[in-house]
Amino acid sequence: MKKKMIKRKNRGFYGGVLAVILAAGMLMTGCGNTADAESGSGASGNGNGVVAGSTVSVSNTAKNSGSTKAISGSTILDTSDLFSNRDVEVGYDEAECVRITLDGSTAQSDSGAVKVDGNVVTITDEGTYLLSGTLNGQIIVEAEKSDKIQLVLDNANISCASSAALYVSQADKVFVTTTAGSENLLETTGEYVAIDDHNIDGAIFARDDITLNGEGLLVVRSATGNGIVGKDDLKITSGNYEITAGNHGLQGKDSIRIANGTITITAAQDGIHSGNDEDDTVGYTYIEGGTITIAAEDDGIHSDTQLVIAGGMIQVTKSYEGLEGQEIELLGGEVSVVSSDDGLNAAGGNDGSGEQNSFLGDKFAGDSFGGRGGMGGFGGGAFDVDEDAQIIISGGVLNVNAQGDGIDSNGNLYINGGEILVNGPVNDGNGAMDFGGSGYISGGSVIAIGSSGMAENFASDSTQCAIMVTTQSTQKAGTTVTLKNASGEVLLSAVSEKTFNNVVFSCEGIQVGETYTVEIGSETTEITMTETIYGSGSGFGGGRGGMGGFGGRQGRESQNGMDGQGGFGGQMPEGQNGMDGQGGFGGQMPEGQNGMDGQGGFGRQMPEGQNGMDGQGGFGGQMPEGQNGMDGQGGFGGQMPEGQNGRSRGGFGGPNGGM
Repeated sequence: MKKKMIKRKNRGFYGGVLAVILAAGMLMTGCGNTADAESGSGASGNGNGVVAGSTVSVSNTAKNSGSTKAISGSTILDTSDLFSNRDVEVGYDEAECVRITLDGSTAQSDSGAVKVDGNVVTITDEGTYLLSGTLNGQIIVEAEKSDKIQLVLDNANISCASSAALYVSQADKVFVTTTAGSENLLETTGEYVAIDDHNIDGAIFARDDITLNGEGLLVVRSATGNGIVGKDDLKITSGNYEITAGNHGLQGKDSIRIANGTITITAAQDGIHSGNDEDDTVGYTYIEGGTITIAAEDDGIHSDTQLVIAGGMIQVTKSYEGLEGQEIELLGGEVSVVSSDDGLNAAGGNDGSGEQNSFLGDKFAGDSFGGRGGMGGFGGGAFDVDEDAQIIISGGVLNVNAQGDGIDSNGNLYINGGEILVNGPVNDGNGAMDFGGSGYISGGSVIAIGSSGMAENFASDSTQCAIMVTTQSTQKAGTTVTLKNASGEVLLSAVSEKTFNNVVFSCEGIQVGETYTVEIGSETTEITMTETIYGSGSGFGGGRGGMGGFGGRQGRESQNGMDGQGGFGGQMPEGQNGMDGQGGFGGQMPEGQNGMDGQGGFGRQMPEGQNGMDGQGGFGGQMPEGQNGMDGQGGFGGQMPEGQNGRSRGGFGGPNGGM
């Protein structure tokens, strides 16, 4: 099923040219530095360094609504009537059941409502049907549109070579119940072949509402298609399920709702996928309980609209993106995500943000102090914010290990409670947290660890304090990180799972006017909170800069700066090439200078005889003598003629000149 693609931030060149990762304080081995907090912009990140971890320890003063139970109702989905009494009822009257005995390539039943045609068994009337035995064939439900049918599986094994083992063609609703202690199998072993006008592509395929419950085991296998498909609502309220699928594990068109049960999914696409291309008011996923384990080649859980988790234990052990939906809300439960791209993504679609798809993404995977910078921001407004996308976390425990962004919202992020630990990216093209809009925190505890290149802190108008710090050098995996208050009480602590050089801390115990100690292995630093938010940086949206660009060097004559004086936002003396402020991105270029787009920089006028970034002597163009380019000859990776200023020997990676 085609994913609903939602507007996504572009991480190509114009979203990522050169950010300098400069911190307001350095964490030196054997040193204790004291720094005062600075107010951050909230939409970008980089501050003063630390932390990662597979486990997080939070003191009582730092905890805020970390219960695994839902702390309140959903704010994005009406959950008042998602499960009926019959959805959760697993009982049945055996004396009233219609028995169907499965026998190899045929079956027997005394009921006129059961038709047997070779190895195809068709159920045509309302009632409860008890199935046992083995069938190399198919069960079809073809009843009246008003009929409710319960199928009780009592050690039933049904295998179909070319269609659904269980096909619900028509009914009002079908309940599939496993008996206590039973082991049952529904599988499709080969390619799907059409048997009617509908695209049957699941081992269990229901064109109407279907609910699975019970006290036994149901194994579902689909070699080339989906495991369980519900073309209306698909619900699981109890039972034990092992699902292996060549496409999605669970697929629901209008919704997937899980109240309880033990569910293990291995899928070649999404583990759980809900979406309706015809109606954007449905296509949601709601989970309030159960134990769910997912290993997926694509998304762990994908919803075209809302994804709400109110309880349960969910482990996504493998995924491209862990949890994805236009809106994601965590109210309770314990959620653990491992992803090769984003851990949580409020947007949708395969955006490739875990790849080095930015023009300079692999050029800046270095240290922040005295090292290379990350991907640059242009002061905000460079990308449209998806107003419909948001992530809301109000309770529960969330543990993310992501190679891309840890928590990524194309709109806003709201944290009102819960315990959150993010082990984010080791590359500078992603961040532990990423917002298209802003991130706001009012409660809970957060440790967000990752690289500094795209790090972002919470907005300055958040009501709970947050601290961002960046280390001078990359810290090893397994490093213990601790935040203590002035009394020495541990507020937050974690052990890193990866290398890192940036962390964001937030908990109730951090207060304005108080002093805190950050410990990273044997390093310590003190921070005094003079504002709600300490530390911001140079992800998209811009943040504080340093002096003179790479590694805090001041911009010198004949050099190209990237921050502070002669850099992003700094004044460039004559003869210099800047990237912001006067003679930089959006700034006025004095004569003899080179801008970075069109005439005179991004959107600014170039004086005569100058070279921009799209024409000759720009990105991909030849640079004449006396000019500074950024690609082609004398640019990024290109050769600089004599007397020219590149950026790393005549451009990034090119010979001659540079910084």
